[in-house]
Formats: sequence, C-alpha cells, structure tokens
Amino acid sequence: MRRTLPHRSAHTAQKALSLLLMSQHPIHLLVVDDHPLITQGITGLFSNTPEVVIEAVAHSLSEAKEILRTKADKIQVALVDIRMQDGMGTDLVKHMTRHHPHIKAIALTMYDTEEYLRAMIQAGALGYVLKNTSREELLEAIHTVLQGHYYFSKATQDIVGQYILRQPEKSSQRSRATTSENVHLTPREKEILELIAQELTNVQIAEKLGLSPRTVHTHRRSLMQKLGVKNSAGLVRYAIEIGLVPPRN
Repeated sequence: MRRTLPHRSAHTAQKALSLLLMSQHPIHLLVVDDHPLITQGITGLFSNTPEVVIEAVAHSLSEAKEILRTKADKIQVALVDIRMQDGMGTDLVKHMTRHHPHIKAIALTMYDTEEYLRAMIQAGALGYVLKNTSREELLEAIHTVLQGHYYFSKATQDIVGQYILRQPEKSSQRSRATTSENVHLTPREKEILELIAQELTNVQIAEKLGLSPRTVHTHRRSLMQKLGVKNSAGLVRYAIEIGLVPPRN
C-alpha cells in the first residue's frame, strides 16, 4: 500500500535537496577583520559547510584591496569589520561598490548603533550582522545578500527601525513601491503582525489569541508573501516602514 509522505517529511526532503544543490555551487567569501581570533572563528564556523568557501582572509584594509586586485572575480560575498587599524570598513565597501560591484558586502561588527549602520548602508553594504550572531543566521544573511536583498540581524531591529524612520518619506532609493494603502491585511493578520513585532513566538501568539501554532504559522507565511519579505526580521522592518505597526520604543 502506497503511503503519502507527511508535509513535514516532504519539506525536509526538499530542504535537503536544496542544500545539496547549493553545495555543488559554493559561495566564496572574503573575510576582513583585524582580529585573528575573529577570522579564525569564522573560518572554523564554515569548515564543515560545503556551501561556503573562505576564499581569502585579510587583516587590514590594504591587504583586502590587494586580495581584491588578484582574486575579485572569485569572491561573491565579503564580511567586513567596521573599525580597522588602518581605516574604516566603509572605505573598503565603497571601493568594492565602485570597482567590484558583483561582490555583496555584509558588515560584521560588534557595534549596534544607527550611525554605523547608516554609514555601511550608504557605502553600499547590503547586510549588517553582529558578531555574536549564530552560524545559521550568518548563513541566511550570506544567501540573502547574494540575491541582492538587504539583511539585518534580528538583534539590530531597533536601530534598523530608527534608520528607516529617519529616511525621507519619498526617498528615490526606496526599493519597494508598496504602501499601507495597497497592502490589504485582515484584522487577524494585523493583530498577529503586531505580536510578531513584539518578538512573540508562534506558540506564544497562539496562546494569546486562542489559535493553534499551525494557524499562526500559516498567517506568518501569508504576511511574508504579502509584504515581499523573507524572514520575520524583514517582516517587522517592512511593517514599520510602511506604517502598519508603530516603531518599537
């Protein structure tokens, strides 16, 4: 008798196939940080990850530029520290944006301030991730920026919200044309969105609203599709940007 695989098993198999395909085309990284412990840690973090290859490591801006001079065509994503002994990471990101635009830059930093986030984004970085992030989130950031999308670590949601709110309302650089007037959410979706913005889990939201966790998960996925975002952090950022929920204090 033929048995139909449960949804979870099918999803697991699909994810495994996706990882297999990615491992056949690994992402090549440049890591730029003047602390050897950090670069060694990142190298070790991805040592058993076939989908990522550390193409080169630089401990100064000058070394990074020399690497780019000979290996830029092999590098797809650069993890760049902000404050280096011989200058600022923003200068390197500007250099890559101008001379090697195919390389996507992620700021990997200990600074969770709007000032540094704004500087790196204006320099051309697509990602901003704190150094205490998990391996899984760093991988997510790498894949996201490689597709040309912005990624901000979950721990920086507050400063991202502040940065967005300080931008001109009709900024020509706004990447989305969606506004609160043409995003049609049900009352339940708005209610769930507000709770997501408060960092509640699916289980917590389900308990609060008297729903099942599966129903909350379905609403969360629907919200992501409607707002065109890839994860919960992006969902909160975008909801704040278009005025669906108030910024967090």
